[in-house]
Amino acid sequence: MKSSSKKYANLTNGNPLIGKLLKLKYAINDAYHDPKNTMCVDKSKSDKSYVMSLISDVREYDFKKLSKEDGLKCNSMWREYEGN
Repeated sequence: MKSSSKKYANLTNGNPLIGKLLKLKYAINDAYHDPKNTMCVDKSKSDKSYVMSLISDVREYDFKKLSKEDGLKCNSMWREYEGN
């Protein structure tokens, strides 16, 4: 049986930016599936799509950092979904 750290390393391809974006995606997903969630379902779907497109771009083009706009958007999403 493989350890979870090896499996997680395969998902990130050694890029810490992908790991951070994946954690944000999981936080959004948890908030979406939370029955006590008061957020709009459409908003969490669009946020998750946005993060997934960022992950795809980072993997495809091997980015090491996000643009300022993407970073600010992700930081605001962290603040929004962190409490859930």
